[in-house]
Amino acid sequence: MRTNSHLFFISVLYAFSGIVLFAIAIKGILKRNELRIFDLVRLMYSFIYGIIPFLLYFKESLGERNLSFFDYSQYGLYHLYLIWFFSVIAYSVMTLAYMSIRKKNQTDISNISIDVSEHSDIAVRLFVCGILSLIIGYISLFLWTAAYGSLNEFVRNAQLIRSGKGLIYNRFAFVKQFVRILPLSMYALLSAFFYERPKGIKRIIYLALLALSFTGNYYYFIASDARVTILFTGLAVLSISLRHRKKINIGRYLIVAAVIGFVLLEATMLADSFTHYVRYGEWRTVNAGFLDNLTKEFRFSLSSEMKAFKAWLSGDLKIQFFNDLINSVTGWVPDRFLPFKIPDTLWKYNTNMYGINTGATSPTSLVATSIYEFGLAGVLIFPLGFGLVVGFIEKILWGNRNVVYADVYYGVLVGISIQMVSHNQMSTFVVSLFPAFLFWLVSKFVDMCIKRKNKLIEDVTVTEAVSDIDEISETNRVKE
Repeated sequence: MRTNSHLFFISVLYAFSGIVLFAIAIKGILKRNELRIFDLVRLMYSFIYGIIPFLLYFKESLGERNLSFFDYSQYGLYHLYLIWFFSVIAYSVMTLAYMSIRKKNQTDISNISIDVSEHSDIAVRLFVCGILSLIIGYISLFLWTAAYGSLNEFVRNAQLIRSGKGLIYNRFAFVKQFVRILPLSMYALLSAFFYERPKGIKRIIYLALLALSFTGNYYYFIASDARVTILFTGLAVLSISLRHRKKINIGRYLIVAAVIGFVLLEATMLADSFTHYVRYGEWRTVNAGFLDNLTKEFRFSLSSEMKAFKAWLSGDLKIQFFNDLINSVTGWVPDRFLPFKIPDTLWKYNTNMYGINTGATSPTSLVATSIYEFGLAGVLIFPLGFGLVVGFIEKILWGNRNVVYADVYYGVLVGISIQMVSHNQMSTFVVSLFPAFLFWLVSKFVDMCIKRKNKLIEDVTVTEAVSDIDEISETNRVKE
């Protein structure tokens, strides 16, 4: 069989996988009439291990070479079949692990169960937390980018900064972790908006704050050179919106959700044009077309898997689990405060495997990470752990679906979980939890202030009541 025939057949295999996984996810959503976090993981999996490889291998079968690091020898082609098989095995193990935790088909946190009388109090708390998070985010964004003189100058150097090769020493580099609270400010304000359903001037205030949060988030995404984060954050916002849907039947919203998903992908593609404008002062139109831009954005998922597998076959692979674990444990602490040198991240190790130096890092998908972390056995071990983690997260959140800030944590975990399918490294998961911890501190402060205010009101009310009683008693005594 010729090379192009093999590539075409491989593209068909991925198309079949993508269609089946997509159908399973949609069927589950319609059957339960809810959108679980794992449903989004399934949909993302069908995208990364269905649509993307189908498009790329189909184009490769026509002679168009986009995957320059691939080996198209006879053995190399057989390896591509094995990698497809690995993706199927990884999905199966991940699903079984998840189902072992979420055995019961019970209502999930995606359906809110809070008394309407409590909505006003919840909206106030979320609104205040959203504003405080927005303030923290903007101040942190200013401090983080100040070393370069302006935000635009920072964006021009974003690629080098992300890879740790910035041209200027930035003593506030660690503040980036605090900038990550900006998406949570949007989650909180959006949730408050849905709980209160404001009208008139208050509605305008909400929309203005949401617009301010959106702007801050977009600049954060561009400054961190993480365009695809637009997609993850957008899907989290979409998930929160679906929690507050007016009509019970979720099926009516799926088409709208698909359209919004397409818009989010397009926005991710256009982010590159915006960055180019900031860097060079000219708008570069994306003429390649949506599909070409899409495959270009996500083709790393295939090349990283091939590179990891070839490294394992050749014996050049150095197991990265412990290095990734060290990066995870120390992820919340600035490097300069640590008494030892942090090993390279998994993504940097993956980039070095290509033998190139572009000043950037190449992410790894779930299957590639599995091989890098544990060798070939990782295709079983890592998805097993990931499925268990998602299952435990859903179970914990289901038990706390009435918590005031459930929307925010739901949004955070939606974004992280789907990210782990395409842009996977253990340390990224841990670091991404820091803004949730920071928001938790903000919420505790807000709750404490509200509690003190309510106690003060109660004390004043009691004092006034006692005073009224004393006055009545004195009046009665005089009359007697």
